[in-house]
Amino acid sequence: MKRVLTYVISIAALLFAWEMASIAVNVINHAAILPGPFDALSQVVKNAAELRRNFAASAWRLILAILISLATAMPLGLLTGREPTLDRFFSPIIYITYPIPQVALILFLFVVFGTGSATKVAMVALALFFQILVSARGAAKNIDEEYVTSVLSAGASRWQVYWHVVLPATLPQILTSVRVSIGLGIAFLYIAETRAALGTGLGSYINKHMLFSRGRAFAGIVAMAILGLLLYIAVDVIERIACRWKYVKKRPLK
Repeated sequence: MKRVLTYVISIAALLFAWEMASIAVNVINHAAILPGPFDALSQVVKNAAELRRNFAASAWRLILAILISLATAMPLGLLTGREPTLDRFFSPIIYITYPIPQVALILFLFVVFGTGSATKVAMVALALFFQILVSARGAAKNIDEEYVTSVLSAGASRWQVYWHVVLPATLPQILTSVRVSIGLGIAFLYIAETRAALGTGLGSYINKHMLFSRGRAFAGIVAMAILGLLLYIAVDVIERIACRWKYVKKRPLK
């Protein structure tokens, strides 16, 4: 109950700050430039059908991109973090490619592969890939070797070491990187969707209405914020299920 109350107060404070900023900007500019929260929320209700369609398009693209990046970056990160030979081979590649701004590749991907959903998913997955890869690799390198040694001394195979030691030890940090990457993924998805003038998705919706109907555009921004919030909650739920030991209350020693 206390947690719900904290969330309500937090959201109320955000809406109040938004309303004050809207009033200030509009008064200074003598024009209705920045819609207030109630205007945006009323547009969410009025354009619910169109927003729902675009929300669904953006949601499945982002979720698919997260799953693809997890399925590729997590195993590679764990292997490079634990296997010195693989790390020596892949480290230079990671160090060279990681600093490249993925935004610069958007136009290249659109020219080569077109403006379809596959390109948008690939762009977001590529951006998230490096975040998860670096996080998984770092987490695997920081595992206490005593845990690995104790499991090996009990006769565990290499696969069992990964399953029973490496994965549980690194999963919290990997999920944290996924949580941090959600905002980055939404930003890249917005950029990718705005490049396709006639496409679907919240990015296209916002871009279409920004000049002539800012209330509708901000309704799209609210929808994107809700998408991010739902994904944050989903990752929190997954973490509580997959990393139950983190949430066990420790009893004080008598």
